[in-house]
Amino acid sequence: MRFKQVLGNKKIKNQLISSVENNRIAHAHLFSGESGGSKLITAIAFAQYINCKNKLKEDSCGECPSCKKYKNLTHPDLHLIFPVLTNSKIKKPTSDNYITEFREEVLKNPYLTLNNWFDIFSKDNKAGKKGYIYIQEIASLHNKMLLKTYESEYRVVILWMPEYMQLSTSNKMLKILEDPPEKTIFILVSEKPQNLLSTIISRLQITNMTHNTQNEKEEIIRNQNIVDEDEIKNILNINNGNLGDTIFVLNNDIKEENYLEEFKTWMRHCYAMRFQELIQWTNERSQKGRMDQSRFLEYSLKIIRMCLIYNYSNTNIINPTEKEIAFLSKFHTFINKNNITEITKRIESSIRDIERNANPKITIFELSLQLIKLLKLNRKLAV
Repeated sequence: MRFKQVLGNKKIKNQLISSVENNRIAHAHLFSGESGGSKLITAIAFAQYINCKNKLKEDSCGECPSCKKYKNLTHPDLHLIFPVLTNSKIKKPTSDNYITEFREEVLKNPYLTLNNWFDIFSKDNKAGKKGYIYIQEIASLHNKMLLKTYESEYRVVILWMPEYMQLSTSNKMLKILEDPPEKTIFILVSEKPQNLLSTIISRLQITNMTHNTQNEKEEIIRNQNIVDEDEIKNILNINNGNLGDTIFVLNNDIKEENYLEEFKTWMRHCYAMRFQELIQWTNERSQKGRMDQSRFLEYSLKIIRMCLIYNYSNTNIINPTEKEIAFLSKFHTFINKNNITEITKRIESSIRDIERNANPKITIFELSLQLIKLLKLNRKLAV
């Protein structure tokens, strides 16, 4: 990846380029910024520029053997460390166990978020675990540090989401930063640097990435060539402007409209108190990724709020689809001033619980039981 692919943050890019040109590269960096921002793509572009054989004035050349390997994230002197999951087959996992999948995801989405990363394991990650950077990762890194660089002057270690290091891992990492190997550069890429040990922070050169503007975000999505021009603003708004989530949704064809039928089924089961069907539905829903769980519940919240507007206001302001209008015309009577506040609170609470790593199966089933009672405050559902 090259600096020209990093939109915005021009001052930061110039500072990084200048540090290389003047041979004043810090041995340890911290790139921090918002979820779905430019931290990771900037770290990779910086690493590529450091080891480019034919540097240009403002960027790596993109054509030398080093740049070609960085383009695929396969350079032997580039080491990637990131949170991983334990499973029945891998009891002590390291990043090397998942490096192929991680490279693939980053190349598709260099604005990757942690939820995006673990959502690709949703079928195998039924409990919705987020994973960590475990102590064995440092042992693996130590072994790599003992080797000479293969073909570059510098070895670069990019540690993505260092705030997910276990305490024992952090302490071991601190020792490496206190006595770093020669010609080795560490770049920590973090969303929550406040969760790092203060002793680690003190040894890092800190770069705070600025947020991308709306125009920059739209251009980044446009350059992905995976969505029509007239849908760019809408898809960004749906994902709260998070580039990582937006690109992930587009790459995986996750469409909001797909949730309507699922929501209708859920409401039918809840109102009719079909517990066996509800258990089966909950099991199927919990198999999907954490991000999908949150998005489904957010869509459910949107429908609930639409019902209130449908009851008391002009429906033109909610801009529903034709299918949503057909559903709202029958369902809206079950959402009123007597239950909307409590239903909204329950759904919002479930979204927060899932984002904090709660078990989605338990969370959504408990929510369903609460909705059974709240929906009974209205007359029979007819959808």
